[in-house]
Amino acid sequence: MDLTIDEARKMVANADLWPQVRDYLVRGGEFELFPAGVKSRLKLVDSETLLKIDMWVEALKNAPDWKGIVEGDKVRELKSRYPGVYPEVFRYSAYFSKFKTIDPGNEDFMMLLLKLKFPEVYKLCFS
Repeated sequence: MDLTIDEARKMVANADLWPQVRDYLVRGGEFELFPAGVKSRLKLVDSETLLKIDMWVEALKNAPDWKGIVEGDKVRELKSRYPGVYPEVFRYSAYFSKFKTIDPGNEDFMMLLLKLKFPEVYKLCFS
């Protein structure tokens, strides 16, 4: 992508964005403008955090089915498979009830998830 010198200066001057862009480029990413929003800036997030975000999306999708699980073995399995997410997902499910489907492609859904659970990623994506 061709950037103007003013766009490049603005990106480098953004103290929240530039370190993430620099790290992305070092990892072999392509230089691009990264306008504010989830779709472009999630590329800048480290793989460990992306995995956690994916776990939350999956847990929010499955939360209605998980509410009925009371068997000890199943509960322990969910806790080990979704550490830090299960059973905490139940405290956050109500915030997402307005969405007919849990879809990570829905910017409003992702904005809410990041705002509630990943404020540093939210700041990166929407500042």
